[in-house]
Amino acid sequence: MNAESSLLNGKVAIVTGAASGIGRAIVELFLKQGIKIVAEDLNPETEKIFAGNESVAVLIADASKEDTAIQAVELAQERFGKLDILVNNAAHIVYKPVIEMTLADWNLIMETTSTGVFLHSREALKAMIPNKSGAIVNIGSYACFQTFVGISAYAQRKVPWPN
Repeated sequence: MNAESSLLNGKVAIVTGAASGIGRAIVELFLKQGIKIVAEDLNPETEKIFAGNESVAVLIADASKEDTAIQAVELAQERFGKLDILVNNAAHIVYKPVIEMTLADWNLIMETTSTGVFLHSREALKAMIPNKSGAIVNIGSYACFQTFVGISAYAQRKVPWPN
């Protein structure tokens, strides 16, 4: 399917954690669908990764910060005129047994994987609700279903409630 025949052609998305892994794959897939993207990541290399692509606006920022969520939505609206999709993909993991984990380690994980999701979702909704349209996608991890020693803090928020 090419961008012209895609139902998503012309949509605008924010993708957090856009510079590598799942986030980068999402950006690449979205671009093929004709979606314009705010690619948000802490990694300054993000500028180089997407350099020259007019369908990508790069935001080098920390997904756990309120100002970042506000800036991402503003950038989508200023550069592309709207916001249709938010993909909360950014995450932070600390590989330590729980008895060695510090409160700072815990907070770093929670700020990115929980607070950042809340902040970005809240700001995206402010842009989507007036248009009565939009989608928010929260990326989970293999740790949603299975965890292992050393990622207890990361996995704790990911376990789904049984039905």
